[in-house]
Amino acid sequence: MNTGIVEINILGIILFILLMIDGKLSVQIQKNDTLFYRVIFFIILALAANTIFYYIAPLPSQRTNFFQYFIIMCHLISLEISAYYWLTFVFHELLEDVQHNPAIKLLYFLPILFVAVMVLCSPFTHWIFYLNEKNQYIQGDLYFLQNFVVYGYILAGAMTAFLLYKKELVLEKQKMSIYLFLYSLLPLLGKEIDTLFPTVHIATATVIISIIMLYLCNLKKEVHLDPLTQLNNRRQCEQHLIQITKSSKNKIIFLIFFDINNFKRINDEFGHIEGDKALILIAQALKTVFSDTRAFIARYGGDEFAVIMANEDGDVISYLEKIDASLADISANLPYTLSLSVGYSVYGEDDATTIETLVQAADKKMYCDKQQKKKNLC
Repeated sequence: MNTGIVEINILGIILFILLMIDGKLSVQIQKNDTLFYRVIFFIILALAANTIFYYIAPLPSQRTNFFQYFIIMCHLISLEISAYYWLTFVFHELLEDVQHNPAIKLLYFLPILFVAVMVLCSPFTHWIFYLNEKNQYIQGDLYFLQNFVVYGYILAGAMTAFLLYKKELVLEKQKMSIYLFLYSLLPLLGKEIDTLFPTVHIATATVIISIIMLYLCNLKKEVHLDPLTQLNNRRQCEQHLIQITKSSKNKIIFLIFFDINNFKRINDEFGHIEGDKALILIAQALKTVFSDTRAFIARYGGDEFAVIMANEDGDVISYLEKIDASLADISANLPYTLSLSVGYSVYGEDDATTIETLVQAADKKMYCDKQQKKKNLC
C-alpha cells in the first residue's frame, strides 16, 4: 500500500468536508457557489473511493473482487463528474450566454456520459480498466479516454479563462479569469509531473491546492460584493478609487454618482420586495450600458450607485443618455417609473483634487440634480 497517497487523500477529504460545511453555513449561496461545491463533493467521492481501494486491494476474494470493481467505477465516474462541474463552473463565472443555453450544456455533457458508460461496461469489456487474475488493477486499452475527458475538460476551462482574460474589459472579471486559468493549470501540471515521474504522486496535492485557493478567492470576492445587486460594494469602491487615482497618470478619471428618484415611494407603495427588484434592475442597466468599457460599478449604499471610469472609455454624457433610455424601456413594463439623479466630478479639477473632495463634488452635483428634478431648480 502506498501510504503517501492514502495520507494525501485523507487530508484532502478532511479539508474539502470542512469547506463544504463552511459553505453550507453561508448566509447566501449563489448558483456558481453551488456548482463549486458540487466539484468539491465529487472530488471527495473520488478520493474516498481511491483510499478504500488501497485498503481492500490486498484482500483477494470473490466478494472483494466485486467490491473493488464497484469502488474503481465510483472513483473514475466521480472524477469525470467533478471535471464536468468544473467546466460548468468556469462557464457560469465567465460566460453569461452559456448559463441559460441547454443545447451547449448537453453538448459538453455527452463526452462524460459516453466515457461513464464505458467505465460501467469495463468489468465485462476491459475497455477502461480490469482486475487481472491476481486481483491487480490494470488500465484498459481505452483508458486514455478517461484521462482525455477529465483533463480535457480542465484544459478547456483553462483555455476559456485565458482567452476571456485577454478580451475582458471589466477589471473584476479579468481577475477571476486569471485565477481560473492558473488554478486549472495547476492540476494539469501535477498530472504531467506524475506521468513523467510515476513515484512522485503530486496530482492530488495540486488539486487540493487549486480548490483551496479558489475557495479563498471566492471568499474575498464575496467580501467585496453587494449581496443583493452583485455589484461591488462601497468598501471596494473606495479601494478602487485609491488605486486608480494613484495610477491615473495621463488619464482623466470620472466619478459618477447615481441616486434613484422617488425610491421611498416605491418602497412605501409597492413594498420592499419591489424596492429590491428596482435596485437589481438599476444594477443590471448600469452593467449593460457600461459593458463595453472598463468602468468600475458599485452600489455605494442604500439607493445610491457609483461608477468610476476614465476618459478613454468614452464620453460620460453619452453614457448617461444611454442609461436614461435603458431605464425608460425598463419602466414601460413596471407599475412605476425608474429614473436616476446624477452628479459627476473629474479628478484633478479645482474642486476635486483629493479622493475626499472628488466624492464630495460628485455627491453635491447629484444632490443638486435631485433637487432640480423635484423643484425644477438648483
